[in-house]
Amino acid sequence: MQRIIETARLILRLPHNDDAAVIAELINDFEISKNLARVPYPYALSDAEEFLSWAKGADDKTRFSVITLKQQPSVLQGMISYEWNAEKQNAELGYWLVKPLWGQGLMSEAAQAMVSHAFAVADVGDIVSCYFIENPASGKVLARAGLVEAGQCTQFSKAQGKDVPVVNMRLTRARWDGLQAAPTQSH
Repeated sequence: MQRIIETARLILRLPHNDDAAVIAELINDFEISKNLARVPYPYALSDAEEFLSWAKGADDKTRFSVITLKQQPSVLQGMISYEWNAEKQNAELGYWLVKPLWGQGLMSEAAQAMVSHAFAVADVGDIVSCYFIENPASGKVLARAGLVEAGQCTQFSKAQGKDVPVVNMRLTRARWDGLQAAPTQSH
């Protein structure tokens, strides 16, 4: 598997076991974990170690990456992934980023790179994701990556300990192919 994905400002690399302590420290922030369905709060080192162990066993159509800035390649700033679901023939996109980097377009950059990787390298079917209605910035990230709204429902948030309203998003392979073929507009 391609070990590194580079964008204009980011390096997305495969996680290492020694990332566990930093992951645990960074994601143990309620402002981050409350927007992630499967992440508990508080988040312990053992949670990060268990996650990394589980992620290593993922198949070729799944990718977990840590996010670093090119100017600080040794400093973990977040994570992004797509996780293949063979039964549904789709991959679920998920991500988080440290608060000081919110609002700079970095997650949109990472999401676009991962979506392209999922379709072009891993050859996934559709890509799905959802965002908590209380986090519309995440919806913007998904829309910039080409996903469109596919309905609403609720999803359990471990950190919040309750069902939370979400917007489901989807990007079909056909739509992605069409977006790649569309000429870019210059301004």
